[in-house]
Amino acid sequence: MQSEANPPISDEILGAYIDNELAAPERADLLGRIARDPELRGRACELWQLKQMVRGAYPLPRQQATAVRRFPAWRGYQALAASLLLMLGTLAGWLAHGRIDADRQLASQIESIRSDGGGRVVLHLFSDEPARMEASLRMAEQLAQARDNAGQPFRVEFIANGPGLHLLRAGGSPYAGQIAALRNHPNLHLIACREAMDRLRERGVDVTLLPGVEETPSAESELAARLTQGWRYVQS
Repeated sequence: MQSEANPPISDEILGAYIDNELAAPERADLLGRIARDPELRGRACELWQLKQMVRGAYPLPRQQATAVRRFPAWRGYQALAASLLLMLGTLAGWLAHGRIDADRQLASQIESIRSDGGGRVVLHLFSDEPARMEASLRMAEQLAQARDNAGQPFRVEFIANGPGLHLLRAGGSPYAGQIAALRNHPNLHLIACREAMDRLRERGVDVTLLPGVEETPSAESELAARLTQGWRYVQS
């Protein structure tokens, strides 16, 4: 039975949290309860789920159908969704603030990753909005420069899919110079989604990646693999 200090959480409140519509104090309180309460976390995952986050980058029915086959074990899928849901609460304000506040947020996030004893981060870009692309480049640079508690550089994967793929395209990226500079960090890997590339080619778009950019068959599967291995997720 719920106490007055911990009133029941309705689906409407969970939905507002997932959509980033709660005020900061309410969001922080709910995030804490989600972290402590497995039942509430399960409800939140059922509402949100990983597929809700990446579906916009995979609009074709073929991709939606195959996604189910990529995640045959619901328990692992739910754990993945829970990881992303908790990260969402920490990072939701990146683009809502100025650059100084955004950098402070990322610095706090880096310290959180370091304090956990980890140093493995997957940075996900699925938008071609200039503000988001610029933010992703700043995040990639700062994450690549960060070090864990043992003094080792963070391991960073920068994965782009959907419209975000344009950031890594030769002749199509407005930030080719910044991408080239990121290649100076051997601990950072730039990765493009081959499925997204194939969809562009189906529409007659020539897709050639910038030098040093690697490919993964599916951004969705790569994210799933990294998060189930304990990597921390950062959305741009």
